[in-house]
Amino acid sequence: MRIDVHVLGDFQANCYCVRENETARRCLLIDPGANPEPLIRFLESGSLLPAAIVLTHGHVDHIGGVETVRQRWPNVKVVIHEADAFMLTNPSANLSILADTLVQTRPAEITLGPQNQFFSEAGLRFQILYTPGHTQGGICLYSAKDAVLFAGDTLFAGSVGRTDLPGGDYEQLLSGIRDKLLILPEQTKVYPGHGPATTIRNEKKHNPFVRV
Repeated sequence: MRIDVHVLGDFQANCYCVRENETARRCLLIDPGANPEPLIRFLESGSLLPAAIVLTHGHVDHIGGVETVRQRWPNVKVVIHEADAFMLTNPSANLSILADTLVQTRPAEITLGPQNQFFSEAGLRFQILYTPGHTQGGICLYSAKDAVLFAGDTLFAGSVGRTDLPGGDYEQLLSGIRDKLLILPEQTKVYPGHGPATTIRNEKKHNPFVRV
């Protein structure tokens, strides 16, 4: 698996371009945030073809670049959990109004629900881990084959997602982290929605919110 990280927008959100290997052209984009121009230049310079945009949740700092990518690659599919799908078309719900901007995208082509335990595209296969608490539709993407977890704003290096925004629930967030994430193999590398990568082992030992 090849992972390229792009830190986008004023909120410094991590966007991940994920490919099956170094030579693959088709890719997945995870959370293309605001001000996506550096991401677009990277994709064009490598002649990469986004097959899907997977959104870990519906906040503006993670969805701000969706329509820019769609305009450049019209066949790209947008994927989001059904509980956050309404946020794409609602600037109040996705908090872009609070960020002094107006982000409103077209609906997602694919909405995930309880029936969707895995998502496959571009030669990649991820287990969908439903982890509400930051938002009610928050998800993480886990590849057992590559020992990689894309955690969105659920789990950070040394911290967890905030729960004081609409749809937030602290106990729900912690429950999801403990029951679904910390049980993963300790060597699993965690790529969060903001900040540096970490591992499950590090978070179990050092994260004050979830230390076990």
